[in-house]
Amino acid sequence: MLDVATQEFAEYGIAGARIERIVNVVPIDADDLADWAVRLYDEYLRRPDLIRPATWARLERRPAGRLVDDHDRLDDGKLRAIAEAQAAGRVREGDPFDVMAMIIAMSMAWLPVSNVYAATAQEPSELHERRRALLRESVRRAMSTG
Repeated sequence: MLDVATQEFAEYGIAGARIERIVNVVPIDADDLADWAVRLYDEYLRRPDLIRPATWARLERRPAGRLVDDHDRLDDGKLRAIAEAQAAGRVREGDPFDVMAMIIAMSMAWLPVSNVYAATAQEPSELHERRRALLRESVRRAMSTG
């Protein structure tokens, strides 16, 4: 296990190794960005171990700019999907990176990276359902064209 972890961190870096997993587990749906945000929220709850190293990397190693060196490989598909949805009039105008960053930030509002409240999967399901509904509606409104 130590060998696998060493190889993963050598290849992707401490942040990239974890972010890569989230990217692959929670693919974007540019036609339903609100659902994507909720799926991100659920994955962060289910696997807090995936987000903690990225948070530490942001605080200790990369206080500014992109979190990982290889961001093009990680973000290209998502940014292209957002740009295509924008061109088709299904997502509001704006820099696709900013749209993606806003949705990811909104999906983390109650998670361990939040400076307001750290949610856990052990909290009552009704609480998570309420948050999912608020997140879904907030992203839908923020990213709609109308």
